[in-house]
Amino acid sequence: MDYPTEEYIINFLARKESPEDVQKLKKWLAADPAHRNELKQLLAVWDGAGMIDATEKIDTDKAYQRFMFRIGKEDEETETAPKTNPKVIRMDIFRTISRIAAIFAISFSLGILSHYYLAKNQSGQLAFIENIVPLGSKSEINLPDGSTISLNAGSTLRYPTNYGKTKRDVYLSGEGYFNVAGQNGKPFTVHTSLSKITALGTEFNVKAYHDENVVETTLIRGEVAVEKGEAIGAFDRTVLQKPGHKLSVTAAQDSQPVLVVTQLEPDIAEAEVSWKGQNWRIESVPLQDLAVKLNRRYGVLIQVDDLLKSHRFTGTFEDESLEQVLHAIQISAPMLYHIDGKNVYISADPKKME
Repeated sequence: MDYPTEEYIINFLARKESPEDVQKLKKWLAADPAHRNELKQLLAVWDGAGMIDATEKIDTDKAYQRFMFRIGKEDEETETAPKTNPKVIRMDIFRTISRIAAIFAISFSLGILSHYYLAKNQSGQLAFIENIVPLGSKSEINLPDGSTISLNAGSTLRYPTNYGKTKRDVYLSGEGYFNVAGQNGKPFTVHTSLSKITALGTEFNVKAYHDENVVETTLIRGEVAVEKGEAIGAFDRTVLQKPGHKLSVTAAQDSQPVLVVTQLEPDIAEAEVSWKGQNWRIESVPLQDLAVKLNRRYGVLIQVDDLLKSHRFTGTFEDESLEQVLHAIQISAPMLYHIDGKNVYISADPKKME
């Protein structure tokens, strides 16, 4: 899709848009009839980001009418709109931007939502690109320096629009596999709530979901250094140098972290990052932990009987449906399952338990 360019979107969000910026947007709309439908899709996200109640059904046509009215363009869809002084229209734009907290969605692609937003840093305002992968999806991001990031379901990655100019910082909530391009003098750093992982050129996996109290870094190739994040107390800088080296950082109640370093066998390390490929390997994972992975992968909520939570499962899946996966687990586990929409119930099978 040929979306409006970054510059005047950011100007619009920063309340610095010029008449030329508005004209550029109008020209983009007039350049191709398909752009109207694209804009309607963007506005559906815009409304969903906070302009209307979350329980209200988004009406893309009405959203489009409101937007066209705000930029002062009248067409056949806005003929019934009340005539308003252009100054009032301009004030409406400002109020709208304030209401949505500077969020303007710009694309849906391969299960990922990307948008720009403005944040404060020590030197003033900095624009970020944020990539959100919903439950049930995966996505891959190609950064300007040639680095690639695979994002697992339920993950969010953000980075500044000036990424790579002086440094390479990204911020992760969720799980990502990083294949980092080497650049002398510009280390690549992944920031999570509990740790900061720095690499010069390497491959590694980071799991840092916001609803879990642990951040795991698994080295696949090269070398990474792990330091404390902002949310916890200090710990010694730890360097991972061998493939399969894994560091788990757990936040304790007193904010002092607990660090555990393990050396994974090659097949276990491969299984840990297999989520990003076609063959998803499970190696001796407790059913309770597997249920969490399935929740994210398929966008469901699985409840597991207490009697089965510690039962371990090993297997390989390739594009199977949720029901096929559950059936495969059922063959080796003493369990029964029931699917009710987005809810899944796994209970102990009395016959097999005997």
